[in-house]
Amino acid sequence: MPVTLELLVSVDLPKTGHDVEDPYLTGLDFLPDGRLVAVDNRNKKCIILNERLQRPGTPYKLKYAPLCVVCVSHDAMCVTFGSGKVVCLLSVSTDNAIRLTREIRTSSKFHSICCMSPSQMVVSTYNDPRPARMLSVDGVESDFHQCVFPNETYKYVESKCTYV
Repeated sequence: MPVTLELLVSVDLPKTGHDVEDPYLTGLDFLPDGRLVAVDNRNKKCIILNERLQRPGTPYKLKYAPLCVVCVSHDAMCVTFGSGKVVCLLSVSTDNAIRLTREIRTSSKFHSICCMSPSQMVVSTYNDPRPARMLSVDGVESDFHQCVFPNETYKYVESKCTYV
């Protein structure tokens, strides 16, 4: 049976006062209360959008260009980056204030990130012979032992993963 989709709301995200370039959103996820979390790769920011796609709070300035974001609880999210081997755990308050909770140093460069459980995430790697790994919110990395992956090292943007 065909499904009909209806556009409810859309918005152009123009360059704001501190932006160097037009926004380029490379990662999106929803907090349980419906707010949208987005990462702007070009301007190194994490932003919160409400149900009308308005920016109710102040964007959080990141050290690196973000690639992906995943919400891990009602008030926490993890962000991957294109440079360095790091994942940032951020918290967000009900009034949309974002702050850094912790920086997790990793052994690989991670691109996509998604939740397996409230404390465990799946990440895709690049320039690493292990194309997908697990990462806990405590910063513990582990490999998939029950899965057989191709014996290939993927370059940046050649491989992404998700977990359903």
